[in-house]
Amino acid sequence: MSTPTYAIVGTYTITEIGYEPKDYIGTLDWFNLAKCARERMTENCGEMTRWRGERRSFYTSIMKMEADTKVLMD
Repeated sequence: MSTPTYAIVGTYTITEIGYEPKDYIGTLDWFNLAKCARERMTENCGEMTRWRGERRSFYTSIMKMEADTKVLMD
């Protein structure tokens, strides 16, 4: 199996960078998914069916993040 890569297109060159895909989704990943779903909710507020789907994604991500079980480190 080859190493996964993605291309960065710059002004003068195209550069390929290798990366190691993760086999889990962590708390920050769930937070980012919730943030993106919330932004999509705002963008699609006029289309009720799409908005409901994004709302479902938002709340699912929040529940998976298990925010109430995290301890703040002051």
